[in-house]
Amino acid sequence: MPGASVSDVARRYRVCSSLVYRWRRVLLRDGVAVESPRLPAPAFVPVEVASASTHTEPEPLGPGVVEVICSGGQRVRLAPPIDARVLKAVLAGFG
Repeated sequence: MPGASVSDVARRYRVCSSLVYRWRRVLLRDGVAVESPRLPAPAFVPVEVASASTHTEPEPLGPGVVEVICSGGQRVRLAPPIDARVLKAVLAGFG
């Protein structure tokens, strides 16, 4: 918004002010607003729940893979790129 302070926007959305500057630079090229890319509509995806294995040795994970293990033995693996909102929702589901 015209007249908005970068530090106020960063504080409101709890992000670093340099990130706001980056977003602004990406969205404004040569003084012209760049149209945001069209995102696919939200949709449900099939999920397969596998039975707990008796395998006790942990499997190696690839670089950047996050694995959450519940006290009941359920595992959720997230591969990069990991969206912070998705990770937060997954962790909240285990709480």
